[in-house]
Amino acid sequence: MALSIRQARETDLEAIANTAAAAFNPTTDAISRRLFPPDLQPTDMPPGEACRQWRAARKSASFHSDGTALMVAVDDALQGQIVGFALWDVPVPSPRCAPHQPQEPEPEPGPAAHAHAGLDQSALAEMRRILAEDARAHFGDEMKGNVWRSVDLDYIAVDPRHRRRGIGKMLLQWGVQRAAAEQRDCYLVATPAGRPLYEAAGFTELSTLLIFGVPHWSMIKRYVPVSG
Repeated sequence: MALSIRQARETDLEAIANTAAAAFNPTTDAISRRLFPPDLQPTDMPPGEACRQWRAARKSASFHSDGTALMVAVDDALQGQIVGFALWDVPVPSPRCAPHQPQEPEPEPGPAAHAHAGLDQSALAEMRRILAEDARAHFGDEMKGNVWRSVDLDYIAVDPRHRRRGIGKMLLQWGVQRAAAEQRDCYLVATPAGRPLYEAAGFTELSTLLIFGVPHWSMIKRYVPVSG
């Protein structure tokens, strides 16, 4: 299995957006379908394109933030094709980190002008409120300074054509190992599909979150000092 993980480059952003769009397509993913409901989709775009462009804009904004670590999984046997990615918000004292709140980029002429086309803004605000309230309930103001986190629901994604190869596990382990090296906890929000992976990695449930009626779970892997 010729898989490896490396830090993302700016030239990877389009492939990352394509991977996120494929993994969380509105036709198969309930949360994406609520954010991009059929009745709001532009008639001049192919199905799913508005969602893909929105994800591309968000990943670009995160990539250019000093408070994130964006990693990609590549298949060396496929000339380095990107087959998955993970995006982590990293604690303030860590390298490449400063306090930040990811911002939605302003539309620009050309394709980026459609970054918010088809998006139900009220649904997005509701989802963000639920996620923010859970983090605040468990960590208060200490979240940014003390915890590695992956909290947006498309922060870890695997190309559907390359599932069941251990890619999600590899991406998750990278973040967990980095958090442990800094003696910090690791926090995330699990989808129903992702929960078994996180449980197998030692994450435990904090809360059950109903997001658009679908159960999700905030989970944590606490740092445990190695004795001896």
